[in-house]
Amino acid sequence: MKLLINEWRKYIKNTRSVSIITTIFLLVLIFHFSSLDSEDSNEVFSFSIIICYIFIKFISIIYASNILSSEISKGTIKFILTRPYQRYKILLAKIAAITLLMPVFLIISVITCLLLQILTTQHIPEFSIIIKYIGIYSLCILATIIFFTAFALMLSSMFNSSPLVTGFCIVYGFFADRLWEMINYYNIHVPGDEWIYKLNPLYVNSYLIKLISNTVNNTFDQPVQSEFFITLAANIAYVLIFFLIAILIFRRRDISLAS
Repeated sequence: MKLLINEWRKYIKNTRSVSIITTIFLLVLIFHFSSLDSEDSNEVFSFSIIICYIFIKFISIIYASNILSSEISKGTIKFILTRPYQRYKILLAKIAAITLLMPVFLIISVITCLLLQILTTQHIPEFSIIIKYIGIYSLCILATIIFFTAFALMLSSMFNSSPLVTGFCIVYGFFADRLWEMINYYNIHVPGDEWIYKLNPLYVNSYLIKLISNTVNNTFDQPVQSEFFITLAANIAYVLIFFLIAILIFRRRDISLAS
């Protein structure tokens, strides 16, 4: 619990990057609402919540890619290692801290969207729609956070460079599915309906998000539901693999060599 509280304190102190990203987010929202053509308040809110999801996905990747790599590069991780904490608990606390923090960003983002929508359109979406979209994109955010935090921890346990880990995580987070589509199109030629296509590590997270998003259009039927649980199990398996690799490397790494 102390490790978790310490992680939250670090995030609270790191207000500079959050304020910059929040400013960009608000500018994007203002531009979105100023260019609205639709009079359907539910549709307007739907586009707004998608913007919120992309924003929180980005900020979670930024946080995840810096939680360990920056501490190793600066040498501050040595102070944590002097305390009687097992190394796997240190990594687990970092995942838990981000996982619990990002829903707070979602709530703040949704409230901001609703306020801007009321100010610009003088209409508010149906309460059932608000609850539905929040539930759907909460699942999306949790899947994204846990997956990329474990992936970032694995990279951070290998490399000291925080910019390198951050850049790699951003590319992986937003372009891995397109990279896989290009690789498959030019070299492998696996049909898109095959499980090896859907569940490979470059595509599984994006496919899980697509299945969750199908509930927006009320297409979460029995076959899609079965695929969802299979894809979720694969996503969790990759998270465990990333986390175990991070633990194995971090336990054997000589932190005193970090610059």
